Amino acid sequence: MTNTALQIPPTEGVRKIGAGEGEHFDIADSRFTWKAKAADTGYAFAIYELPLDPGKGVPLHSHPYAEVFYILDGRVDFMRLTDGQQDWVSCERGETLIVPPNAFHGFANRSGAPARLLSTANLLHQAFFDEASRPALSTDPLPASPPDMAELQRALGLAPKYNMFFAPPPASEPSTATHDLSAD
Repeated sequence: MTNTALQIPPTEGVRKIGAGEGEHFDIADSRFTWKAKAADTGYAFAIYELPLDPGKGVPLHSHPYAEVFYILDGRVDFMRLTDGQQDWVSCERGETLIVPPNAFHGFANRSGAPARLLSTANLLHQAFFDEASRPALSTDPLPASPPDMAELQRALGLAPKYNMFFAPPPASEPSTATHDLSAD
């Protein structure tokens, strides 16, 4: 009997994405970097890196696919709903948070130091970001400024097309997809 695994030729295209490398894109007041897009993984998953300055985050939302977060640096607090109540789970460097399909979740850097995370999701998640974002014009950090409301409204309007649903913000918070939580 022949070992068929030895007859399979090695795959071409193995490549390395270094620190600071990847496809950079902006949404509202946040800069993301694709580390692997779905086409790179046989459409199994996509991975983005997101630096989070203190006070930055993504509000409560859901989508019908799982998402996994891995904390590279700092601390990121994840909001979830437990029995209809908001509950925060803190994750620090080296920890992972797994979000099952359809689970409402959000996250924020509620510490005083920068944080950085990786997120792994699927092609539909990537497709939303690809349509809702704009290419980063440089690798320089984004200036601290409020999000462009027209850009933000466009992104929020596209979310249902990708089965992504944002919870309405509490009356005391501005309606933003990524917003400054330092006043919370």
